[in-house]
Amino acid sequence: MALDGIFLSKIKDELLREISFGRVEKVHQPSREELVIHLRGKSGAKKLFLSIRGNSPRIHLTEHAPENPAVPPMFCMLMRKKLLNAQLVDIRQSGLDRILYLDFNATNEIGDKIKLILSIEIMAKYSNIILFDGDGKIVDAIKRVDLSQSAVRQILPGFKYIAPPPQSKLNITDHTTENIIAQIKTFPSKPLSSAVLSTLQGASPLT
Repeated sequence: MALDGIFLSKIKDELLREISFGRVEKVHQPSREELVIHLRGKSGAKKLFLSIRGNSPRIHLTEHAPENPAVPPMFCMLMRKKLLNAQLVDIRQSGLDRILYLDFNATNEIGDKIKLILSIEIMAKYSNIILFDGDGKIVDAIKRVDLSQSAVRQILPGFKYIAPPPQSKLNITDHTTENIIAQIKTFPSKPLSSAVLSTLQGASPLT
């Protein structure tokens, strides 16, 4: 099944049940496109797996995390520095966009309480994992994007985090069946499946 916005909302609900208010015990980075966050909370120890591999970007709980390299990558070291002992206080999704925001209460180097947000953006080859602070300033990303790669959205330490533009489609949870059908009918020249994809936010061909 495709990890579209609708399916991602169900994953979000599961994660909220299982790891809300858990504390980060470990962070591992098995590969340059994968991250494993170990949390301990009311449901015990859990492993949260995040991947931005182009053919299968995803986020879910796992019992069998991939093997870790002997030397952790720099992004992993940064994540450990920033998130160890932080508490996961919320998991958010804007509409049915394919982005989850993990909100952490953390402590900085001088002991001040701070907010950190880890976003995982599920967007095929543009997928990314980005850490930014409560002011929206990017701490770092597992995949940096500079001006030579994108004139629209640079993802670099110190830059302002700007979310990808939302889809101008209907959120199925906010509209009646009649409204959705009426919108689908505005694409009379398209096959029904294409009209549905053009209408509904977060939908994919396999939804």
